[in-house]
Amino acid sequence: MAEDRRVALMQRAIEQLARGGVNRNNCEIINEAYRLVTREIGDENPYARVKSDFNEGMLRLCPEVRCHIRASEDPLAAAVRASIAGNLIDIAALGLGVTMDAAMAKVREVDETGLFIDDCAALAEALRGAKRLLVLGDNCGEIALDKLLIETIRRLYPNIRVQYGVRGAPVVNDVSREDAAQVGMEEVAEVIDNGDDLLTTLLHRASSEFNRAFDAADVVIAKGMGNFEGLQFCDKENLFFLLIVKCDVISRLTRAPKGSILCMKQGERK
Repeated sequence: MAEDRRVALMQRAIEQLARGGVNRNNCEIINEAYRLVTREIGDENPYARVKSDFNEGMLRLCPEVRCHIRASEDPLAAAVRASIAGNLIDIAALGLGVTMDAAMAKVREVDETGLFIDDCAALAEALRGAKRLLVLGDNCGEIALDKLLIETIRRLYPNIRVQYGVRGAPVVNDVSREDAAQVGMEEVAEVIDNGDDLLTTLLHRASSEFNRAFDAADVVIAKGMGNFEGLQFCDKENLFFLLIVKCDVISRLTRAPKGSILCMKQGERK
């Protein structure tokens, strides 16, 4: 793309963001600017190659993480921490040649640091009595470690039915059906999409099929800040957020310092 066209497109995107309005969800505003850019460049999924590379990189890590989880005294808590750590393993920064030692160091770093908010015991209790679990994915790459989390849950609670929720269309580096297929998510869960293309989950925009699955789930695990933004005021019982606090806004909402790692049950700290 020519530099003058690039600058003009950037200006239009900034103007789009400025018209967003303070009462709308942040992800809705960002989505409008993102769709403007994808229309102009003629590519609805410009991150496709990057996402595929991230997924492949994380899949290479999974065998060692699986052993790490199984050797833990508390496999569920270890799987939760590994699933969150997936958001810390930056293959883009480290390169596709990232070593297993470097990646595993991130997983162990989360183990050693611990969770600033740790509701893993409450999650275990909720899962013990659950028949249906819905896990809402966040980013590419870490979806491979989400699969290990679900694998662990199904091993500990063999009678639970698991669904894994993805976005309804490709959007930036968030998980889609293509990412779920690439990591083999269907081996451990039924994959459903929310019928929407935002970087979050807004129930009023989601499909009726997704809302039925959400309502029917005895436990919902929502990954990442985007899903937290969309569901933070939801009164769903046994809703758990797994995330890393990456900005001041989420820090204020969760009352956790930036950089904190959370397994947080909805409603416990209102």
